[in-house]
Amino acid sequence: MKTLHRYLLSQVLATLVLTVGIFTAVLMMGNAMKEVLALVVKGQASLWGVTKAFGLLVPFVISFSLPMGFLSAMLLVFGRFSADQELTAARAGGVSLLSLVTPVIIFSVLMSGLCALINLEIAPRCRTAYKQLVYDLAKTNPSALLSENTFVTEVPDHVIYIGQLERDTANPHHWTMQNILLNRMDQGELIQRTRAARGEVEYDEATKQFIFRLIEAQVNVRADKLSVIFGGSDEPEEEETPSEAPATNSVTTNAVPEPETEAQPFPSAPEWMPMAGGEIILPITMADMEKRVFKPKLSYLTFGQLRRELQRHGEVLNVDSNGSTALAHYSTRSLPEKGLELEILRDGNSIGRARFNGDATPAHLVLEILKGDIRAGDRFALNQMPLKVQLHRQVSFSFAAIGFTLISIPLGIRTHRRETTAGVAMALVLILIYYSFVILGQALESKPHWYPHYLVWIPVFLFQFIGSWLLWRANRGA
Repeated sequence: MKTLHRYLLSQVLATLVLTVGIFTAVLMMGNAMKEVLALVVKGQASLWGVTKAFGLLVPFVISFSLPMGFLSAMLLVFGRFSADQELTAARAGGVSLLSLVTPVIIFSVLMSGLCALINLEIAPRCRTAYKQLVYDLAKTNPSALLSENTFVTEVPDHVIYIGQLERDTANPHHWTMQNILLNRMDQGELIQRTRAARGEVEYDEATKQFIFRLIEAQVNVRADKLSVIFGGSDEPEEEETPSEAPATNSVTTNAVPEPETEAQPFPSAPEWMPMAGGEIILPITMADMEKRVFKPKLSYLTFGQLRRELQRHGEVLNVDSNGSTALAHYSTRSLPEKGLELEILRDGNSIGRARFNGDATPAHLVLEILKGDIRAGDRFALNQMPLKVQLHRQVSFSFAAIGFTLISIPLGIRTHRRETTAGVAMALVLILIYYSFVILGQALESKPHWYPHYLVWIPVFLFQFIGSWLLWRANRGA
């Protein structure tokens, strides 16, 4: 009996290494190659940097490839075990299927613990380290950011596209360009478009600036963002404060204001002001790149970090002296909707209300207190569902190996005994079902009434129940 168990485990382990390696290679080709090769094309990474980037991506990819490798390995091993009549010989010797596969199931439980370690700790840390590596490469070598036919988004508050780029052999920090597009952003919104047929760019290491000299340039700027682009007072804030401004709230620009006699189909669409110049010089500073805060996605956080962020999400950190404004911590990447009113809770009881007007830092929200005596330590009723979904997804996904093992053993036996692909097709359908529930839970994280953090557990119990039932039937010879 021990010899049979040892033989079966060795077959499972050897096939598992093969299938996990194949799935890892496929996922790496699809997910990682486009990110890592972009560093090579831009000249931002050496051979060691590329090797390190791939090494950091492997644990993240294995968190997906290991459960899928279990399913494929069990189908192959037990399909071959059945087709070669080895299962029939074992049963003839008085060995039941359940006793035969018990060591394999125990092995899957142990591997589930490994999956938990990878999902909860190793993969998030490696994914964060990879993103930080890419960010550091761009930060330490900004002159390598520019490349042909590529939208450069690493430069803070800018998107740069250059059709043709030629480096000056005498000065490695000087380039000539053709077909240039420079977009300036402000809090994710486009506020300036600059196009030019040709030009030059030089990187100044002393001031950490790109100096763009554009020939035959055409510039379009948003009329409501002139203060941001050219400096000066912030006109939108003046409009919000009570003043003696006319009731039409018109903005004074060089353009002729249009009478508001008819309702416009898009009343909030910004007005663009065209400008033209034979030659313009645009400096783009890179100093802010070193100060920019890297805020990782929730999927990049470990289980312990997610729990800590869940406790801190919505916590009041500070209140100003007159009690009109509060600073609160937030953990999600997306901000609440501007103008959203929130309850303020203390020990679970409502003590006031506040409104979010859009002001935020990468980790804090600035909220206007509408009513209530607010103190540090109180909580705003921010949506915690994205954090809960990610927490439950990490834990539930760790049990995927057990479910895949239970369901693949009887399917592998049935597939080859009947000489049909029905078992394999069913397994592929169940894989799609499993990942569909995970994707559905993440898609519904903005709808707490659907309880999306519980949806990610449905495939876990479904796989284990169906697998146990099929295994019980196969053990009876059904």
